[in-house]
Amino acid sequence: MGGEFMKVILKITSIFLKVVLTIISILIIGYLCIRLFVSIQFYQVKQAVLEHNPEITSIESIHQIGAWGEFFQEYVLEIKKGTDTTYRVWTYGDGEITYEEIITK
Repeated sequence: MGGEFMKVILKITSIFLKVVLTIISILIIGYLCIRLFVSIQFYQVKQAVLEHNPEITSIESIHQIGAWGEFFQEYVLEIKKGTDTTYRVWTYGDGEITYEEIITK
């Protein structure tokens, strides 16, 4: 009788572990897919900005303004024009700069 009880407990534990590992795997894969999607999106915005603005020598950082599901997405980038001047610029992802301000000279 004690042996059958242990078999049932082991079977329940085995099923529970499989369910937990499946859920964790799905969450990890979902997280990685979202990170990949965001990285691709940022890369495309960076390329569009560089194509439309040849005076930009480098892009230091990029951030998205807004939330998921908004009709339009705006991005803010810190860029360098030349060697010393750093600017903060805004774009909607098409590469056209809508506004810029000097951060450092």
